Amino acid sequence: MRRHSALWIAALAGDLLLAPSSRAQTPAPPDHTATYLADSLRLSGRPWHAAETLLAAARRDPHPNAFLIVEGAKAEVHAKRYEHARALLAGQPWLVDYLDGEALAVLAQAEFGVGRFAEAAAHFQMARARAPAARVPLLAVRAGLAFDAAGQADSAAAAFAAARAGGKLASIDMWLRVRQARVTRDTASVGQLIADLPAPAARDVPVARARSLLLAGDTTRALEAFAKAGKGLDAARLALATGDSARARTLLYGLLARDPLSDDGAAAVSLALGPLPPRTPDEHVAMARALNRRTSVRDARIHVERALRAGDSSAPTFLLYGELLVSSGRLRDAVRAYAAAARDPAARPLAIYRRARVLVRLGDSAALAALTGFAERYPTDSAAPGALYILGDMHDGRDDWVQAGRWYGELIKRYPADARASLARFRLAARAEATGHPDSATSLYQSEIDAAGPQRTAARFWLGKMAEARGDSAQARSIWLALAREDSLGYYGMRARRETSLPALAFAAPVAPPTPPPPPPPAPPAAEVAAGLARIDTLLLAGLDSEAQAEVRVVLAHPPSDLEVLLAWSEGLGLRGYGSAGVRLGWQAALLAPGDTRVLRAIFPWPNRAAVEAEAQEFGVDALLLAALVRQESVFDVEALSPAGARGLAQLLPSTASLMARGLDVAFYPDWITVPDLNLHLGAAHLAELLRRFGRVDAAIAAYNAGPSPVRRWLEREGAADPDRFIELIPYPETRGYVRSLLRNRELYRALYEP
Repeated sequence: MRRHSALWIAALAGDLLLAPSSRAQTPAPPDHTATYLADSLRLSGRPWHAAETLLAAARRDPHPNAFLIVEGAKAEVHAKRYEHARALLAGQPWLVDYLDGEALAVLAQAEFGVGRFAEAAAHFQMARARAPAARVPLLAVRAGLAFDAAGQADSAAAAFAAARAGGKLASIDMWLRVRQARVTRDTASVGQLIADLPAPAARDVPVARARSLLLAGDTTRALEAFAKAGKGLDAARLALATGDSARARTLLYGLLARDPLSDDGAAAVSLALGPLPPRTPDEHVAMARALNRRTSVRDARIHVERALRAGDSSAPTFLLYGELLVSSGRLRDAVRAYAAAARDPAARPLAIYRRARVLVRLGDSAALAALTGFAERYPTDSAAPGALYILGDMHDGRDDWVQAGRWYGELIKRYPADARASLARFRLAARAEATGHPDSATSLYQSEIDAAGPQRTAARFWLGKMAEARGDSAQARSIWLALAREDSLGYYGMRARRETSLPALAFAAPVAPPTPPPPPPPAPPAAEVAAGLARIDTLLLAGLDSEAQAEVRVVLAHPPSDLEVLLAWSEGLGLRGYGSAGVRLGWQAALLAPGDTRVLRAIFPWPNRAAVEAEAQEFGVDALLLAALVRQESVFDVEALSPAGARGLAQLLPSTASLMARGLDVAFYPDWITVPDLNLHLGAAHLAELLRRFGRVDAAIAAYNAGPSPVRRWLEREGAADPDRFIELIPYPETRGYVRSLLRNRELYRALYEP
């Protein structure tokens, strides 16, 4: 997957690939206003806004000149709007002569982005012939990638060899050797190219060898090599091409069963729907699992039904069928599927529990007996605490607090340290407070602390609230001061600060040491990090995004032991769009210096602050709140993808992004959802809408996570006007933790980044 950070790096590094040459062959226009603004926007991490700015300028000019068109096309490429960029440049009479091949390179990138690989390769070659020496090797790599994608192996091999000639790309030569080997027919030459390759490039050697064997016409050995390298899709395609459909089928459905969520798994689904459709029950089930994980629930259910009709009566298949029926809203059918799965003793506990939960959703009177029976029959099962909690929650929802208290109490007694026992204590405590029994509430909060429960910090905060409610302000203050000191970076520690009117969280500037620092080491850590980051930059500029990702994985797998090196890597990766990797290294740094403010900034980074602040200002949102949201949603990883399909920095579902774009009258295509500033733009608009709708921050961010409908129900509960009580009684554990974390993040960002 291409990272937009590659485009950011190109801008920040002076646009090595696309920047205008000092030897311009076309005179620049007298008015640079739009291009200056676009450059500023790009440098602040806002490529989509830059593209919009230049397009608007082009529309205003009835005869836009070449300079404005090329700058607009560059902005479109930065914003991943390749078809727009191609439309701007294709067929222009000045294309070939413009600025040392710059326009040709932009057009080639756009063509590559829309899958016109042969045309892209030709234009990269033309640009390479006209470019200054510094840009020639990078253009050769891009030409090689385009030739390879177009199936022109010999031309690709020549391009990669040209890129390696002269040693100007020595820092990434190991990766170029692998790329060249993949498209070389001469297996002897391949042996020389891949000999003694260091990690991590060595991991790609088996695939390179397999591709070389295929080009050499040795399909039998190539098939075995692909299979041995774990490339089941390539092996299946090759087996199919050679007429061995049985082998192809085995490889294909093995891949679907083993790795359904990979890119190869997605392609395998397409192949299975074409020449290799499922025939056996096992193949139908493998197909169903792959489709289900891609949210194609209806199609997945059809394949499971075919497996069942073909005689598959196994418990795992019935469990999968029940899951798909629930997702399809066919709850009664799901009850029957889970009952069938329960005939297998090994699957019985899980099947009974799932059946009981579906009965609860149906409001069926049999749900009570099903849950009670499960809790009694399987007390050691990991789902037993959940069954007791659901029993309590059912009666809680009916306002039957006698029975709710019975089941919540049973849960607390049997499983005192379980997370659901913690929820039960807080439910009972809130009820005790509401009915005038503060001593019972206090006892419940104390029991959470005594059991070392997951909400013991929250329980301490609420013990302070209880002390204040009974008029013991001194005791309340004592509890809160201790909490603010011991949990200074946690949500409840920060709430305790506010309750005791302590100053907002702040971090003191580091104090100079009393003695002079030791002399610098011979090889500064910065040099090691700079070389590694430069290698990643070069890979991104050359279009080798997957290789850059491999370099990042190496750093994560073998994090340095020096604090300064860790922090430098963390910052550098964050600036390049690898936010989650940077934060992981920040946590490693925390093991060495937990109190260092620089470590906290590594764990709570703000790599694209200018873009976040600009979007927040446009929609009237607190920039600290938006930064806190992005940190919680994506950890500033531009390509973040959630299990539910949310994408990008602000983790927007495609449906939400499309809806917000229509409301803002913004052109939007699904492929653009991870363009950083467009994603932020739509995310900030969505947050602003929720803030207007609910009128309070806690409810708005709860709705960002859980959706508006449940939040409206929660606001109707007794005590919801109190933000503390509202947050505490959010029934979704994920949303409750999300709201606490986001509010905590906002205070940390205030302390770390405000003057």
